[in-house]
Amino acid sequence: MVIVYSDEDLLELLVRGSNGVFSGEARTYTNLETPRAVAETLRGFPTSRHDVRSVQLGAFDTASAGGGAALRFYCLDSAGHAAVDIRFRTDSRYDGSVDEARFHIRIEAAAVDSFVNQLSRMSSPVGDAARVDAAG
Repeated sequence: MVIVYSDEDLLELLVRGSNGVFSGEARTYTNLETPRAVAETLRGFPTSRHDVRSVQLGAFDTASAGGGAALRFYCLDSAGHAAVDIRFRTDSRYDGSVDEARFHIRIEAAAVDSFVNQLSRMSSPVGDAARVDAAG
């Protein structure tokens, strides 16, 4: 997640993901507090095998400006192995079409902790970024 534009009211975030086979990205518009709100949503994940955390950035309604990114963090097993399901929607303003990508990425709980820390430090300068690394 990278801030590509900011003003006193909003952020434009570029959200990218890849699992090595599939990849996608979306530019989303959101408020200035979104990185910290996402961090709070994900803080402490996972608490149990049944822990699921969902985040939506931007919009999936084609009438709305910008694209959309939906992230669903969940556990794969009782050992704490985790994954994130990702859904991206492009902004139709660029060429009139709307594309979507859906895939999942295996992640480590420690990578989510690092992502939360990065999100918590994000402010509004263009170029501020946070990332969650895939499990090796």
